[in-house]
Amino acid sequence: MKNKLSSKKRNAKIISIICTLILSAGGIIIMIPLLWTICMALKPDGELYTNNFFPRHFAWNNFYLAVTSIDFFRYLGNTIMIVIPNLIGIIISSSFVAYGFSRFRFKGKRTWFLILLATMMLPGQVTMIPTYIIFRYMGWVNTILPLTVGAFFGGGAFNIFLIRQFMSGIPMDYDEAAKIDGASSLRIYARLIMPMCKPVLTAVGIFTFMGTWNDFNGPLIYLYDSNKYTLAIGLAFFKGLYTSRWNLMMAATILVMMPILILFFIAQDYIVNGISISAGTKG
Repeated sequence: MKNKLSSKKRNAKIISIICTLILSAGGIIIMIPLLWTICMALKPDGELYTNNFFPRHFAWNNFYLAVTSIDFFRYLGNTIMIVIPNLIGIIISSSFVAYGFSRFRFKGKRTWFLILLATMMLPGQVTMIPTYIIFRYMGWVNTILPLTVGAFFGGGAFNIFLIRQFMSGIPMDYDEAAKIDGASSLRIYARLIMPMCKPVLTAVGIFTFMGTWNDFNGPLIYLYDSNKYTLAIGLAFFKGLYTSRWNLMMAATILVMMPILILFFIAQDYIVNGISISAGTKG
């Protein structure tokens, strides 16, 4: 009996070591492009086309040149002006819709929810032209309104589904106890359910931030004034100006993606917890 237990522990340890090695190798492979980008950003012009992977001399001024070569801080401000309304609108509207689907009973609830999920199957290219025509007739083209207003009307089917699954895992006993104390449905949503949904709301907020920060098609379609460009458009504009100076291009790329990397490493536990708990909840 002891031999069987010891063999099982030994096999489990071997499997754990093998999995660790495989994951470590995969992580190193994934990190190679990022490492190449950092090394290229730190190379001086004279080392761009050499065979050495790591720079012999670190050109830290490449980051300064990348910032000053284009109107970087104007693009940064424009991006923040789009990111913040999207964060607020998507978190509030998607959680509000998810609250209705998870805590209330009404006729056709399952049908409406299936229709909501079906919208995720619809490619964005299908609605791109009709949406642009609508915003053009409303006079919103070349403003940030087409890129922000939609966030306050639903928040996206995937976000609603994710938050709804999380809310479904919260026992209804909390709602009943709050109603006995005289709390309204709106107060239950704001003071009870929302604080308990912090992990999934954080995950949705991070996904929203990443998607809006990296959005290229939206600003490209609706913004034609260069003073209103976002960082994604500015980076493409930078690429057109400095096609041969890869060090400056990589330096600008690192500066653009740095906030996303920092945010991901800080809040990765919330992402994992929010998604895993939502996935483990039966609808």
